[in-house]
Amino acid sequence: MRERRRDYELLFIIPPIRIGDEEIHNAIERVSQAITNLGGVMTAINHAPPWGRRKFAYPIRAYVEGEASRRVFTEGYYVLMNFQMATDRVAELERLLKLNDSVLRYLLTLVETRGAARSTVAPVESFDGAEPEDEDFEEDEEELDVEDVEAGDEDDED
Repeated sequence: MRERRRDYELLFIIPPIRIGDEEIHNAIERVSQAITNLGGVMTAINHAPPWGRRKFAYPIRAYVEGEASRRVFTEGYYVLMNFQMATDRVAELERLLKLNDSVLRYLLTLVETRGAARSTVAPVESFDGAEPEDEDFEEDEEELDVEDVEAGDEDDED
C-alpha cells in the first residue's frame, strides 16, 4: 500500500543562546535532517525577514542544555520550513522536535491546497435537480397576511 504524502509547514524558534550564524545553521540542519531521515522531502526553508530574530509577545521560560533551572527568553530566531511527508511519520517528527534542545517552540501545520478543498455543504439543486422550495413558503406567508387582514375587518364590523 502506498503511503499518503501531504504538504506541511513547520515554524520553529531557536533560542537566542545560539547566536552565531554557524550555530543557527547547525540547528536548522538538525531539524532538516530529522525530516529527511523520516522520509520527508524539503520544499523550502525561510529565515529571511519577516522571520529571523524577533522579539516575543511575552517571555518564555524554558530549559537550556547544561543548566538545571529554566531561563527566561524574550526573543528568538524564527525559521519557516515547508516539506512533504507521509502522514504516519508526523507523530515521530513531533517527538523529535520536543527532544531537540535547539528548538524552543514549534508549530506544525498541514497545508491544504486550494483545489483540493471541498465544500461540505452541497447546494440544494445537487440533491434532486429540483428548484428550492422557498416559493411555497412565500405563498403561505401571503395567504396568512390576507387572512389576518380579513379577520381584522370582521372585528371592526361588530
